[in-house]
Amino acid sequence: MDAFTYGEHRAFVTAEGWLRVNPPSAVLRTGISHGADSIEYFSPGIRSTIVHQQLQVTQAEFWACVREGKRPQRRRDGYSVGLRGPEDAPPPPQNPRLLRELEREFGEPPAEVAHMSDTELRAYLVVLWDRRARATDEGGAG
Repeated sequence: MDAFTYGEHRAFVTAEGWLRVNPPSAVLRTGISHGADSIEYFSPGIRSTIVHQQLQVTQAEFWACVREGKRPQRRRDGYSVGLRGPEDAPPPPQNPRLLRELEREFGEPPAEVAHMSDTELRAYLVVLWDRRARATDEGGAG
């Protein structure tokens, strides 16, 4: 069985080009906690959870990305084409507060973001607010 180390996890997210926030496409999150004993590898159960639930790829896709830099193909919902996921399930209802904020503050019609989950809407709002803040800072500095 292959060991799955923190370095390999970093290699995967780097090879795939993960950013802190990358809307309006699917938003994937991954986290790693470092235990008190500072082991450098994950147990098989934790590895499976990270690969399938957080990175949303198969084991084979993970290792191909880490070892060969081969990025997994992803569907619009973020899952790799190799995993079965909720792509065909009806989307959950969106938070009306998030939709109102997008429309009121940024003129984003709800129909334009209808495919986004609440997590994606929140991430998109973060990006829009950040862009506005940067534009204000740049405009005020001149």
